[in-house]
Amino acid sequence: MPNNIANTSTKQEVMLRILKALAHPMRLKIIVDLINDEDGAERHCTSFGLTVAKATRSHHFKLLKDVGLISHIDRGNHSLAKLRRKELEEEFPGLIGLLSNL
Repeated sequence: MPNNIANTSTKQEVMLRILKALAHPMRLKIIVDLINDEDGAERHCTSFGLTVAKATRSHHFKLLKDVGLISHIDRGNHSLAKLRRKELEEEFPGLIGLLSNL
């Protein structure tokens, strides 16, 4: 999700891509877990307890990053995921609160 989503897509198109990404139970679990972590938390992809192959796990995290739900933090020999909480609240007020209740 660019800083100003109006530059590349309408808000509705972005929301539809986000909802499509969240339709998969594993990706929804990742996002809900990040929402329930403290603000600014950075987590390694193995910390979510996903029982899938590394390639599948990478695919899910890439998709979440591509739709703008998470950012990728590179820490040299490992990478972390961070919820883009501030940006999501600015662009889609209430979305975080709705998802945190799942």
